[in-house]
Amino acid sequence: MIEFRNLTHGFGDKTLYKNVNITINKGDKIGLVGANGAGKSTLIGILNGTQICDQGEIIYQGKFTVGYLDQYANVDGSLTIFEYLTSAYKELYDLEKKAETLAQEGAESGDMRKIEMASKIYEQLVQEDFYSVESRVRKFANSLGIDVLGYNTLLKELSGGQATKVILCKLLLQEPDFLILDEPTNHLDESHIEWLQNYLKDYKGTFLIVSHDTKFLDAVCNTIFSVEYSNIVRYNGNYSHFIRQYNERKENREKAIISQEKKIEKLEDYIARNRCRTNTARQAQSRQKQLDKIVRLEKLNEAPVPQFKFAYKPINSTPIIKVENLVVGYDKPLLRNVNFEILNGEKLAIMGFNGLGKTTLLKTIMGVIPQIKGNVHLAKNLKIGYFEQILHWDNDNLTALEIMKNEYPKMEDKQLRAYLARAGLTSKHLQQPISTLSGGEQTKVKLCKLMIESHNMLILDEPTNHIDPKSKEVLASAIKEFEGAVIFVSHEIDFVKSITSNIYKPTLA
Repeated sequence: MIEFRNLTHGFGDKTLYKNVNITINKGDKIGLVGANGAGKSTLIGILNGTQICDQGEIIYQGKFTVGYLDQYANVDGSLTIFEYLTSAYKELYDLEKKAETLAQEGAESGDMRKIEMASKIYEQLVQEDFYSVESRVRKFANSLGIDVLGYNTLLKELSGGQATKVILCKLLLQEPDFLILDEPTNHLDESHIEWLQNYLKDYKGTFLIVSHDTKFLDAVCNTIFSVEYSNIVRYNGNYSHFIRQYNERKENREKAIISQEKKIEKLEDYIARNRCRTNTARQAQSRQKQLDKIVRLEKLNEAPVPQFKFAYKPINSTPIIKVENLVVGYDKPLLRNVNFEILNGEKLAIMGFNGLGKTTLLKTIMGVIPQIKGNVHLAKNLKIGYFEQILHWDNDNLTALEIMKNEYPKMEDKQLRAYLARAGLTSKHLQQPISTLSGGEQTKVKLCKLMIESHNMLILDEPTNHIDPKSKEVLASAIKEFEGAVIFVSHEIDFVKSITSNIYKPTLA
């Protein structure tokens, strides 16, 4: 279906891919995995045509349609949700319009040829199940929780996450032969993820998915492409099977590297001791030739595991936050009758579908957005550390270190570097503009900010959206170990359960 031959691509002095040869076969259900910054987004860009590889060629075998979930796609904001979704069947609607025109013209002029042409088009529309299109659109939209947004809502009125969900729905309705999905579960709650999971299990086409939701990959994939050693390695089977194979491969490679290093050390030692001796110089030259021919095994360049730790500033007040009969929203209410309280040290997870108003609720609690009705009581002198899910920077041409220096001008570079290293960022990351870092790497910069200052409480809005599984484990432990109170939003039930059983699910107004 798609074949990569000697694909080589890099960014600056960093080589992402070197002479990659791999094939995507028809029917492959691929999960693309790798460390943050390994080149997953770059590969998607090459596949969807937005990036050109430095070297090599891509061979497309036969004709097939490609669909890509572009979270930053420009859509016509004047369209309603329903108009946008039904545009997935534009060709059929155009055919219907053509048939109506022919039928009308034929009836008015008595031209039986036009009437016959219209009749054939109507037969084609029946065969292609056109008259159940609107029912199918509503079924898909309901399954992804789009119906609650209102079918007559204009696209320009949607949040970024809501728009992404609508774009995903249209893409699935189009049923392309090759589907490319980048983090499709980020804006879905548990029930919608389950529906998408079941849909992809039965999907007749081929797809490639980038996701940090390993449970989701495990359920839908029959192949894993792993970015490692500047290469893409194919593993047959689901994610669990990949992990077993990967660990075995890694262990064998580490043994081979140790064995090779011992051999190289032995050769170098012999050469050093014997090259100047007349009677052994020839043997030393022979050993040198052996040494020169050795292709040195490259160690796996795994991302450093972060060491998240959030400093606590003691506070005696309890409860920390008390919310009474709160109504939140903008022009109209999103949530009504929100009631809960947070005690010192308590952890509360807020869950629910995208567009429900979870972010609005968090911002209302912090006083960023005024409440419509009700009360929010905050403990006196409460210091909140806030993680915002949107990866936005005032100046994305600055490096991570420059951003931190602007934020904390009194701290020495050495201290800031140490904090960034603890967040899982390397010295190379600190030299790049923040815009060139992966979503996971940018998330770690934001989490680093929360590590520097002490807080009574943390409010975290979807902190796991872009980070890898190991970083999620460390983050969950850091949240659990934080002595202060925490309110966090997440759609990942396993992540939530690893921290708390205290879950609040608000309902729409």
